[in-house]
Amino acid sequence: MQLTKTYITAAAVLAGTCAFGAGFQVLEQGASNMGTAMAGAVTNANNDATAAFLNSSAVTFIDMDAGKTMTTVGMAAVVPTLGLADGDTNNDCARNSFVPNVFMVHKFTDELFASVSVTAPFGLESEYETDWIGRAQGIHSFLFTTDVNPSVAYKVTDWLSIGGGISAQYAYCKLTSGLPQYGELALNGSGWGVGGNVGFTVEYMEGGRFAFQWRSAVQQDLDGTVRVYGTANGDISASVEMPQSFTFGVYQRLPGYFDNFAVMADYSFTGWSSFESLDIKGAINTSTPENWKDTSRVSAGIHYYPEQIKDLTLRLGVCYDESPVRNAEYRTVRIPCSDRLWFATGFGYKIAENIKIDMSYAYIMTIGNSDIVPAQYGGTEMAHYYGHIHVISTQINFTF
Repeated sequence: MQLTKTYITAAAVLAGTCAFGAGFQVLEQGASNMGTAMAGAVTNANNDATAAFLNSSAVTFIDMDAGKTMTTVGMAAVVPTLGLADGDTNNDCARNSFVPNVFMVHKFTDELFASVSVTAPFGLESEYETDWIGRAQGIHSFLFTTDVNPSVAYKVTDWLSIGGGISAQYAYCKLTSGLPQYGELALNGSGWGVGGNVGFTVEYMEGGRFAFQWRSAVQQDLDGTVRVYGTANGDISASVEMPQSFTFGVYQRLPGYFDNFAVMADYSFTGWSSFESLDIKGAINTSTPENWKDTSRVSAGIHYYPEQIKDLTLRLGVCYDESPVRNAEYRTVRIPCSDRLWFATGFGYKIAENIKIDMSYAYIMTIGNSDIVPAQYGGTEMAHYYGHIHVISTQINFTF
């Protein structure tokens, strides 16, 4: 039936409304990078272990002796206000969440490095009231992913470094929606996928470098169950491709009178167009078109290194993040995504020879078209998606 198709379509997307990157991407990979809205991340502008995930080749610019290891442990608190305005009714679906990450880099020689990262590149949670008007499309959405990414980097010359790694990614999703006859429909599934990533970093002049990283798509083949409460259960499977992406960026410490400043910029492409349709097999068999589009993200940032406090770095950044959802026809209550604009600030401080802390704050606001048509058992009603998100991040770096 159409209701089941609508539910399964949203379910296999593995997404909801609380991811703070466009689509269902989680971009928080290090508080140091969030301070500039992710500008400079691919070039490792902060010279810390977060490059283990963002571009393994750039770990070669970490300033530490051979035989040493740097570990970066971080946490981001995501505090969103997100929902659908339907006439005089506001349907808030936001849920606060925490995003942890861990990065580690070991320097074997002046040329050879190894690293590993444990991150959550996709994820969210959203929940509406059980009796809201769009309950046929979705009530509760939860996605959890863990990505373990070992990698190696090699400094080919004084100015060129290369790196690459393998990404093992686990995904778990649980979703519920309302049914007119049976009360509630629930679906859950989990699976593992594998991908890869390669990159390079070029130091084109003193204090200046540019870098590139490509991350492959990760095919997630999920196995799980569908349950209609009070009536029947069954097994299902679905295949979802986490999109490929590439990022190019530049970092430059300014010369002369402005040598207390550095500027940086990144451009990222994400191949969301791979999500053309959704196929579900098992107890339910259906195929539904999605028609997402490829997207771009552009960010720019600045560092200030005060002369009076040598161990302090101050950061500012802005970012424009494009949504993969084309229009209201393809926007669902689980993914009422629209373009986003970021404003970020933060600082880093070296509190000891081998310990550094970083903190950041980002305000993310939705912009552009965000209309949606939530269906209620065959009916339709136009509504408007609204949202803004606060992200507070912190991390600590140890070298030993």
